[in-house]
Amino acid sequence: MSVRNAPLVRDAAAGRRVTRWWVAYLVVFVGAVFVVQFGVLGALGQAWKVSAGSPAAQVQEAIACAVSILVVFAWVGWYERRHVRTVGFRRPGRGVLLLLAGILVGLAMISLPILFLWATGAYERVDAPAASSSGGGWAALPLVLALVLLFVFQGGQEEVLTRGFLLQNSGLQLPGWVAIGLPAFIFTVLHGVLSLPLAFATILLYAVFASFVALQQGSLWLIGGIHAGWNWALGNVWGIPVSGLAPKDESLVYLRPADGSPDWLTGGTFGTEGSLPAVVMIVTATAVAFVLYRRRARTWADDGVPTPSSPAAASPSSAAVD
Repeated sequence: MSVRNAPLVRDAAAGRRVTRWWVAYLVVFVGAVFVVQFGVLGALGQAWKVSAGSPAAQVQEAIACAVSILVVFAWVGWYERRHVRTVGFRRPGRGVLLLLAGILVGLAMISLPILFLWATGAYERVDAPAASSSGGGWAALPLVLALVLLFVFQGGQEEVLTRGFLLQNSGLQLPGWVAIGLPAFIFTVLHGVLSLPLAFATILLYAVFASFVALQQGSLWLIGGIHAGWNWALGNVWGIPVSGLAPKDESLVYLRPADGSPDWLTGGTFGTEGSLPAVVMIVTATAVAFVLYRRRARTWADDGVPTPSSPAAASPSSAAVD
């Protein structure tokens, strides 16, 4: 499978240079994540002491993610000489609407397995933690709605780095399944789920699902919203751990696995992403996203736009892999 004809991937050739795919991985995982994101988080943690799961801790994470995004944008602008809009942010007016729609889609997607587990008694409602200032419920609604903005940066960062920059550059230079599968696998490993088969399956399949959504859409607006809505719903709507991280202090509802419920059903301390219902949901979503991607892909070969490997794209003004 090739993804070179996808408009999102072709945008990687919009500048003067195309980053070698392995250099792109160094830029993302060494530069943007391990050096910059973790460095900013460490510096903020030293200068501003906060408790895990607090709104202040979520602000710190959003700041670190935003700076990490800027690293990729700076590389794209300085080295590749292309506009940051080509990383997946064309048509920003329509894009904001897609972002908002994506938040609702992400909320609905992860809420399906959560509501199933709650309805069957595998989850039970518990009191708000002592650290909560609102106590949950309607009193928490204004703050919870405001916190979704932070998840736009947190979820958006992973989309810009992987489904944006990496998928674009890899898609031009590698077979399609490698361009999709390699960053998806690394993305999953970084979540620390190698010993948790169901969590591994959910996160890996989410990454594949996200790739097909981004390719089908030709942008990151929708999938960025889905990612934000998914994580926000887990942490601040249902009060469940997000990928094994500490539960958030402020949430509308607080759910926990009921006593005696098996971890394979509920996800245990990892959260719903480690549950069987979540795997069923993401398998279904990935299949739908792949079908929609294939339908859209049939139109790309005949749209008259040169691809990086075509004669029309080989002119002196075209981007070169360097």
